[in-house]
Amino acid sequence: MTTIPRMRPTKFSSLGWVLVESVDDLVGPLYITHPSEPPVCFTIDEDDHLLAYPLGDDQSHTEPTIVNQVFVGARLVGTTNTFTFKSCHHKYLRSDKFGVVSADSEAISGLEEWNPSITDAGIAFQNAHNKFMMIDEVANKGFRIRADSEEVGFCETFRVYCQSRFKRKAKKEKKEKVDDSSLEVDNVRKYQSWGGGRLHTTKEDRRELKRAKQEGRAAEAMLDRRAKVKSDRYCK
Repeated sequence: MTTIPRMRPTKFSSLGWVLVESVDDLVGPLYITHPSEPPVCFTIDEDDHLLAYPLGDDQSHTEPTIVNQVFVGARLVGTTNTFTFKSCHHKYLRSDKFGVVSADSEAISGLEEWNPSITDAGIAFQNAHNKFMMIDEVANKGFRIRADSEEVGFCETFRVYCQSRFKRKAKKEKKEKVDDSSLEVDNVRKYQSWGGGRLHTTKEDRRELKRAKQEGRAAEAMLDRRAKVKSDRYCK
């Protein structure tokens, strides 16, 4: 009979576990759960057996309580969506062609490779044989983990948590900062009709131009500045 790991609980709450929202969040420490009845989480016992460990109904299920419940995800080099998942014993999660899932592999081959995908309800894990990992309830024996499902449904959808410090932050698009001086040069180049190809700009303080831009009257201000240099066909 497989025994539940007996370890002194480790405090993970200070690490800030958050729900995985993209495959990029699967790089780093992970806590893999399933919202079954009762909820379960992936756990490794002392003999490297993979368990669907039942969680009490009074728990939040959003963070591990022992290190045996933590897996480390890594993207396979040279790929965009192929991952491996390593247990606290440095063994890899694998699935054979029959759908038997274990966590006792010491090296990486095709059997240890997984292709995760985002669903509306969580994460689905597809193995090298194009079958999906799932939670299966066995009569009088609790839950087991296997990977022989042809499609994604409730049983194949997992809720995975990562540490917030490893969560990939969406890059904010940086607005291109336009220098007021270059903006004025472009404006003069467009409208100035004299000077033999040479550009002439006013020596007036550009802070006025910046203020006008903030007030929404940049075009009017640049027209006035061109007029102060010399009249052209647009400044009369």
